[in-house]
Amino acid sequence: MPMRKLDLINERIMEIPTLPVVAQRIMDLLNSEMADYGKVARLIEQDPALAVKILKVANSSFYATISGVSTIEHAMAILGGDEVCNILTSFSVYNFFRDKESANFDRRYFWQHAIVTSQVAKYLAAYSKLPDESIFLSGLIHDVGKIVLDYYFHDEFAEILAYVIKHQVPFSVAEKEIIGVTHYQVAAKLLQRWKFPDRVIRHVFYHHAPWHDQTYTEGSIVIYLANLLAKIAGYSSLKEERPTDLSLLTDAKLLRFLAANGFDLDEKKLNIIMANIRQFIEREKDNVLLLFAE
Repeated sequence: MPMRKLDLINERIMEIPTLPVVAQRIMDLLNSEMADYGKVARLIEQDPALAVKILKVANSSFYATISGVSTIEHAMAILGGDEVCNILTSFSVYNFFRDKESANFDRRYFWQHAIVTSQVAKYLAAYSKLPDESIFLSGLIHDVGKIVLDYYFHDEFAEILAYVIKHQVPFSVAEKEIIGVTHYQVAAKLLQRWKFPDRVIRHVFYHHAPWHDQTYTEGSIVIYLANLLAKIAGYSSLKEERPTDLSLLTDAKLLRFLAANGFDLDEKKLNIIMANIRQFIEREKDNVLLLFAE
């Protein structure tokens, strides 16, 4: 790709408006030292769409509540302020791109993959006893660069989709061939512009190669694994994408890298994890998997 096209991509990203913060007053209250959950709950309830999404997450089987969560205040007590902030931010990202539909790139598949990845990431963080700060958010927006490319470079992205389908290769291979830059590079640039936490930017940038992340390696591993496991479970961002199976995660070198970073996995453990993920998906098909359903 000519350098001027790379420069154009950077210029376009810098022209994308600042992400509108959903309910800034809520964010400010949650970040205060004396957060008043009752006051925050009343503000959230003024936005019915947001309230529904928070209740969906709070009622997820990940939180294993004895009885259903039906009030925002109860949901906040279960989720905590950080998780509510993550949901607010993810909802902002979704709303920003909500009307930017595409005839070639089915957003339903894209967002279902994103949702499953975010939930699998939370499961893996719990499984590995890893603090899951920003894991939900990182999992949900890890592929947002694909939407940016589709919207701002639609013709080139159509070529990328055609290349992926014809040659059955990963998106990054097609992206490098067609435009010389990948969706995760584009996403990282956008998230920097939007002043996202460095942890989230790195998780997104390294979600195909966590071994290169020297700062937040464990979190990047979680998003890497969650992305692959979501695809193995049948939730890819593109319907015609090449099928994936667990053989991708049985490479000896990869397993040594994972073990060295606290992820002691083998084929038996991976099969158990996949079984648990499929059970979760079945339980949540009418709840969290509809997080962004219209």
